[in-house]
Amino acid sequence: MSLSSLSGGSTACAACKYQRKKCTKDCVLAPYFPQDRPKQFLNSHKLFGVSNITKMIKKVDESQRDIAMQNLIFHANARALDPVGGVYRIVCDLKRKIECCQAELNFTLQQIAMFRSLAQQEQRQRQDLPFGCHSYGGLLEQGDECINVDGYDYLQNMQQEERRISDQEQKHLLRQILMSPSTN
Repeated sequence: MSLSSLSGGSTACAACKYQRKKCTKDCVLAPYFPQDRPKQFLNSHKLFGVSNITKMIKKVDESQRDIAMQNLIFHANARALDPVGGVYRIVCDLKRKIECCQAELNFTLQQIAMFRSLAQQEQRQRQDLPFGCHSYGGLLEQGDECINVDGYDYLQNMQQEERRISDQEQKHLLRQILMSPSTN
């Protein structure tokens, strides 16, 4: 015969089991420390003690008991995992993460503001140009003519680049022709 069948079919909660007493229907700790969670009870018992836990539960309104016990169990488990820091270390870590996220958010908002102001400046510059002119960085284009705004000759530089590319392509083609076997 099993132990549960001797006690009338009911099983003791983790608190009553630890204290080696019969768990009654009106046991205050039974809803919070079921039989399958003895570690939670042991952590809570080690930190607060059974009598203090019982006193705390009885002093709290019935509507708030679940939240109070979840908090108590969380504190006990945190202290079991980190005997020095406990919940304090968790709170400090979360505060640090919030500060990092806040700093990242502030940086992102500053970047957005900067890019918006740059876009507004560029839009104002475009509005100040005569009709038919378009500005691309330092290059001012009016119809087919390019006017150098910042002292750099874009058009001449682009033409030289095109010539270099075409010279390179010619050399490459010449090498391919000379290296290919003749099909005579």
